[in-house]
Amino acid sequence: MSWNSSLAQRGGVKRDRTETRLGSYYRWILTSAFEPTESTPARILDVGCHDGFWLHQQSGCGSRVGCDLEPIAGYNDVEYVRCDGTRLPFKNSCFDLCTAWDVLEHVDDGRTMLTEIARVLRPGGRARLSVPHKDISVLPAFLMPWINRRWQHSIRSGYTASEIRSLAESADFAMCRVKGLKVQWFRSLYLVAALLWRVCRPAGRSLVAALARRDASGGEGPSGYLLVEMEKA
Repeated sequence: MSWNSSLAQRGGVKRDRTETRLGSYYRWILTSAFEPTESTPARILDVGCHDGFWLHQQSGCGSRVGCDLEPIAGYNDVEYVRCDGTRLPFKNSCFDLCTAWDVLEHVDDGRTMLTEIARVLRPGGRARLSVPHKDISVLPAFLMPWINRRWQHSIRSGYTASEIRSLAESADFAMCRVKGLKVQWFRSLYLVAALLWRVCRPAGRSLVAALARRDASGGEGPSGYLLVEMEKA
């Protein structure tokens, strides 16, 4: 693998094994239900990887690289890079798959980030993203400002499907599919799951996994979650 900076940025990476986040665990279970059946990608980049939990689960893949503004190196089988997702320090056409799980809503310039992801993908490579719907509602409306602060939604709360398609087109992706999920179980029991996750982690994991599996089979709908797949020409 030839990187633009030989992963020189990794000198600023914290080495630590942190507790897995509730959201990371939920997204891994949920997105696993929709993984494509094509051949396993040899080279993966996860933008906004945090501690690399999702990449660590992709044990059948080849090279796994995670980047973040402040990555935490929690797994020895993941290569970590400290960088901005709108300025990726990699050469063109380096990766077969790029992911960004609940990252786009935290970025000032989503178009630039998607353009960078397209640049580092090989021709025919795929990008997979998740993002909350712009009108996601987990609690009664008067409590949503608290939820947005908890989820660090200081830039925006999410996107609509049409906004995602527009960004993908402006970043020159040849294909963009958006699946809107209701995620009714997660939205209804988020507070219960968050409390249990904090006080009894094994029970919290069991509950969150059950919610994710139910939501994966719960059908499409508004005010929930968007799963996005894009392909580079």
